[in-house]
This record gives sequence, C-alpha cells and structure tokens, in this order.
Amino acid sequence: MTDVSIALPDDFASFKNAFTYQGSALYAWLFERNKDRITTNQAKFAVGNLEKIFSATFALTPRIGFPVMSLRDLSRESGLSMGGIYSYIESKERIAIMIKDLVNQVTDELLARAHAQTAPMQALETALREHIFAAEILQDWFGFLYFETRSLPRAHQEESKNIELRLEAALREWIDRVRQTRGIACDNTPIVATMLIALIQDRYLKPWKHRATGESPDNFAQRVLALMHCAIEHT
Repeated sequence: MTDVSIALPDDFASFKNAFTYQGSALYAWLFERNKDRITTNQAKFAVGNLEKIFSATFALTPRIGFPVMSLRDLSRESGLSMGGIYSYIESKERIAIMIKDLVNQVTDELLARAHAQTAPMQALETALREHIFAAEILQDWFGFLYFETRSLPRAHQEESKNIELRLEAALREWIDRVRQTRGIACDNTPIVATMLIALIQDRYLKPWKHRATGESPDNFAQRVLALMHCAIEHT
C-alpha cells in the first residue's frame, strides 16, 4: 500500500514510476493477499507463476472468451502443469475474484488520495487524472473486470459494481461542492459524473481506438479535465 495522503505525479511517465501496482510488485501483492489459498510459501516462485497465470488469462480471454476458457487451456497457455495451476487457484472463478480485488484496491487508494486534497476541484482533478493513468497501466485488469463481472460469484459481482458506484458518488460530491463555492445552480451533476466515468472507461475498453489516434495518456487526461471544467461551469 502506498501513502494515500499525497497525490502521485501529474504526468504519466512520473506517475508510472511511482505507481506500485505493476510488474512483480503487483503479483507480490496478490500472493500476500491470497497466500492462505496458495499451497506454496515460496514467494519468489509464486510471484513468477502468478504472472504466468494472469498473462495467459489476458491472452486467452479475447481469443476464446473467459466463460469458455478452461483450466486446461490456461495450463497450455501459461506453460504450467495442471498441478501447478491448482496450487494457485482452485477454480476459474478465483482468477476473476483476484482481478476484482486488485481493481478494488487500486480504486480505494486513488479515491483516498483524491479525498486527501484540500479543495474539491483539486480532488476532482486528482481522481480523474489518476484513474486515467492507473487504468492505462492496468488496462487488461480494468477491461477484464468490466466485461467479466458476470463471471464472479454474486456477492463479488456486487463488490465489482460498487467500485464504479463509489467513484461516481465521489465525483458527484466534488462537483456539487465546486458549484456551491462558485454559486452555480444546476441539477445535472449525476449526468456530468456519469459522462466523466464513461470517458475514462472508453480509454481502457477500446485501446485499439486510442492507439490509432496516437494520443498520449497525458493529452487524454488534459482533454477530460478541460471538459470537466466546461461541464461544471456551463451546463
């Protein structure tokens, strides 16, 4: 867990350097969170094998679909034996749960950093920028959870849906506070918050489209923030 009292850098390259949940650190977090279910206690090997399992999942899902994917498919794609697979996950559902847990953890920390800002506009800008940057780094994870929430057990489905609802509630709160301080009377805050979330999601759900434009995460974030300012002032 990182210090959530301080916002991360506001350019993508520096943000990425400071962001904890990537590479071996990400899989070390997953191992620590799930070590009561994982039969090996050798963290070094666990981290490497978890990376193989999730890399294989993200490769297979677009090709054959997660509902169709079997653990045998995962074994072939990852290069791990069936016994090796079962030493880390007892079922395919566990993969989806672990992805949900990671996205939930990241979102919690992003929102905590935004809430730590002293002014509501700073909180809005921090929340939007950091969500865009984090989802850029974790595109496979955010995209998987969006499309495969239905693959989770019901209780976990509700937790997955609440990730977006928490973000929306926070955006609505900050938008209302900004408008109150500026004397702007408008009742469309829910629509503005929904629009901003949709823009963030468009970036990580359609990476092919944004790769084609060549727009950097920094430029995309700047455009979203500019639209947010405009929507608050003029709608």
